[in-house]
Amino acid sequence: MINENHQELYQKITRFVANNQLLDRLDSKLNEFNPFKVLKVDQFEIRHSNILAWLLDPNENHSLSDMILKKLSAEILCGDVLTKNHDLQITDILLGSFHDAEVLREWRNIDILVVSKKSNFILFIENKVHAGLGDHQLQKYLNIVRSAYPSIQHVIPVFLTLDGEEAPHSGYYSFSHIGILDILKAILETNQDKMNEKIFDFISYYAKTLEVLTMQDEQLINLCREIYKHHRDAIDAIVKYGAVSTSTLNQAIDILKGNISVIDHSVHPGFHLSDKEHWFIPESIRGNMPEIVGPWKSPYPFTYFFAAQEERLFLILEVGPIQDGQLRVNLLNHIVQSDSDNLFRIRAAALTNMSARFTKLRTRSVDIEDWSDADHVFERMNFLMNEFKFNEVNTVLDGILRGFNLGQPNIKI
Repeated sequence: MINENHQELYQKITRFVANNQLLDRLDSKLNEFNPFKVLKVDQFEIRHSNILAWLLDPNENHSLSDMILKKLSAEILCGDVLTKNHDLQITDILLGSFHDAEVLREWRNIDILVVSKKSNFILFIENKVHAGLGDHQLQKYLNIVRSAYPSIQHVIPVFLTLDGEEAPHSGYYSFSHIGILDILKAILETNQDKMNEKIFDFISYYAKTLEVLTMQDEQLINLCREIYKHHRDAIDAIVKYGAVSTSTLNQAIDILKGNISVIDHSVHPGFHLSDKEHWFIPESIRGNMPEIVGPWKSPYPFTYFFAAQEERLFLILEVGPIQDGQLRVNLLNHIVQSDSDNLFRIRAAALTNMSARFTKLRTRSVDIEDWSDADHVFERMNFLMNEFKFNEVNTVLDGILRGFNLGQPNIKI
């Protein structure tokens, strides 16, 4: 028997799933034939890296020579980096020649390494479609490259993520799969008449895969917005009550929530929940924050998340996207000025970059010996929070929010 208070919501969900033409169109859109989807390329970083390595290799059978390598390198150099490992200008890339470039996959655990000895140039990419990476690992890769190629003058390290997440290392450029998508679409548009038909179709299908993965498919976005507009209550209920994770990470967090009061997916469906990540904010700071407009894994501009990565558990505090770039820059500078205890680490480039979307404020991690043991994970999680200085950070963060006008809690920024 359905509780009377839930009867209206039950009817909305029933109407949402029954004879819903918009939902049928979405299902059709998501199930369009794409060989990359059949091969599950969209789900694995290694397969994305294989395709990207093929595209970057001037000597491969795509017959595009070094065009993609040059366009990608030039776009990367448009970004900000605190510590440069090269003296290149964008014109050096665009006017140069990289026909001798050798492209290596998984060389000493580096996803993609491009070496052009004639141009005294190395580009190497750490490709993270779904997971982050620590500063110490990125420094290790940089050391390996410099040790193996001591005579190469120009070294360009790249941290590649779906949205161009800020690299956790001052010497790495941040780049996004959205940026790769833009490059491929431009090349397809201007070179269709010169390209082999099969190659054109192959790259087109991959571009479609990136559109869906990065949510850049305008038809799909508009369709999702239309469905949400007409069935908002039903969708919010499905997301809130239908998303369940039985991972030991989230089991441990359920135990932790007996000790601290947090806002997460169980309260607000805008928070990301998966077997590998759990996003949240402390209840104590929610009242001082408006929600954000842009898509993110959190509805708030400040957010914590636990992330399970191989044999380590990370706790990360991050500032996400804010529509007004100047407001975001002002906020980051206010944090630096208010941080008398040096709790937060913000790269200098982030303090002036009005187009940035993600900035990590504080990160700590601990080792996990047995991910199958929820009690062990909880014990290490408790230790991690102490190492993080979670309570102290929240006190400072609360003061920062009270001292900076982000906007009223009832608006979106």
